[in-house]
Amino acid sequence: MLYRGFTQEELEQEYSPSSMIGGDLTPYLASYSALSAQARSEIRMQENRSYGDSPTQVLDFFPAPGANAPLHVFIHGGYWQALSQRESAPMAPVLHENGQAFATLNYTLAPDARLGQMVDECRTALLWLASQAETLGFDPSNITLSGHSAGAHLVAMVMATSSKAFAQAGLRVRNVILISGIYDLVPICLTSVNDPLQLTKVEIHDFSPCLNLPAPGPRYRVTVAERDTPEFIRQSRDYAELLRKAGHSVSFDLQKGKHHFDIIMPSGTFLSSRTD
Repeated sequence: MLYRGFTQEELEQEYSPSSMIGGDLTPYLASYSALSAQARSEIRMQENRSYGDSPTQVLDFFPAPGANAPLHVFIHGGYWQALSQRESAPMAPVLHENGQAFATLNYTLAPDARLGQMVDECRTALLWLASQAETLGFDPSNITLSGHSAGAHLVAMVMATSSKAFAQAGLRVRNVILISGIYDLVPICLTSVNDPLQLTKVEIHDFSPCLNLPAPGPRYRVTVAERDTPEFIRQSRDYAELLRKAGHSVSFDLQKGKHHFDIIMPSGTFLSSRTD
């Protein structure tokens, strides 16, 4: 028994979200790509803006219809080893119609980067955005930060490690939306997901959100798909409860009929938090 009474085979299945949809991700990845391409064609936007020196340190920015708008920033999933900002803008038109600017971040993937570097890159991207707020036309004191799957993990860790840097930059995250995320890395290191990550004991401790809670301030929404695996649902529920006990404003919800891969399709997932 490896973790919480699971066998190796059971643990692999619990941490394989595709096991809930028959194992074929292809239609959903194709939808992400097509909807993102459609968003780029419909909205005048800025592609591959560099926030650092590496070719992987880029983001796509979709301006709001009006000036001084709220900004929504999204960090994509892919188990820290797949996808990019290019496939991660299906929600851009919905947010644009809602009067928000939108940025979708790219970061260096495993095995070329360790988790700490990914967290640092996401923080750096947010600080770069804050430094460009006047030029880009958004309000840096009115940020919503969201992430899906591994992206939710990165969002949680950015929030746990960046309060001082954000305050100094005049960046205020008012809302955090965590979607079908991972908040405890212990089971990850026991599955094949760890092959490109090669997590150390120190990394498992230092980059598990359940062990590194942020300071209170933003409003948190922890959401997960009804058709996620039981372990993904448990991790989300447990993390929401940890936030609540730590004094955060937090809600938890299970999205009926959704699974791990369609929960980020254009929907109320990204419009459930205040932007005022």
